[in-house]
Amino acid sequence: MSGPLGLHADQPLKVVALGGGTGLAALLRALKREAGRSRDPWKLTGIVTVSDNGGSSGRLRDELGGIPPGDLRNCLSALTLEDSALSDLLNYRFKGDGSLAGHSLGNLMLWALADLTGDWVRAIRQLSGVLVTLGRLFPSTVVPITLCAEDMDGRRYEGETAVGSCRPPLARLWMEPAGAEPLPEAVLALLRADLVILSPGSLYTSTIANLLLSELQEAVAISRAPVVYVANLMTEPGETSGLDLENHVAAIAAFGRVGISAVIANSAPLGPEMLARYREEGGEPIAAPSAEVLGIPVHRFPLLDPEAPMARHHPDLLNQAIRETLTRL
Repeated sequence: MSGPLGLHADQPLKVVALGGGTGLAALLRALKREAGRSRDPWKLTGIVTVSDNGGSSGRLRDELGGIPPGDLRNCLSALTLEDSALSDLLNYRFKGDGSLAGHSLGNLMLWALADLTGDWVRAIRQLSGVLVTLGRLFPSTVVPITLCAEDMDGRRYEGETAVGSCRPPLARLWMEPAGAEPLPEAVLALLRADLVILSPGSLYTSTIANLLLSELQEAVAISRAPVVYVANLMTEPGETSGLDLENHVAAIAAFGRVGISAVIANSAPLGPEMLARYREEGGEPIAAPSAEVLGIPVHRFPLLDPEAPMARHHPDLLNQAIRETLTRL
């Protein structure tokens, strides 16, 4: 019997998800349900952007060197087989006013393991084994990189935090150093992929960032795997203020340079109190057309987690939406 994308049941679907921060973590929580199935499990790989220069990650990067561990830690937590005390420990943040204040214990653990082993891939694998995670996780590169942008007025932004406060739309978006090599394991995962999913999250600093590495772009093209974009629920003050879904898709095409096969968008309305709270901060729901945007099919599903205090994708609803979209590719 044939499965999604014409594969046979005895061939696991090789799914690669790209992104960073909370958006990729939300997507991985939805996808790990497929990786953990007893029958026909998906082979899941997450590729995480490592250009963060803020918070605990930024401090570790400045003080100790290497790549920032925060998004990797967040995604590892999302891939745990089930919630546990170890997962809570990974996300614990030190309080107070001392030198450890604000640091995540998981960030320190990842950095320490990378220092002990001399290898970020081995460090992630070792911590994954302790946590019991589903799927594999790779940084997009182990080269320290800086995200840079320029807006339409010629203003330059350097560093992920600065780009997050930019004035959209952007005229240019790039990584420095320009020749930074991606992790070979990340390239290989994309070359072998049956399906590539671009996660929701900060448009320029998370969703597109990995695709600024030209070898990752090329690997997606060579694989010929369908590319599905899971759209954000809301705009972000600064980075995507005033941008609609069409603008998001156009930015991915312009800077990420990969062809999108389909878009998954939310159709559930926000409650009036939550909507008012977001509007006070400059956020708006991202309006999604019911058919196509820029010639790309848009599949609308109710994706909003009704119990979350903020606008978040519900993992089960997103899982169902991805499975339904696969039948339409």
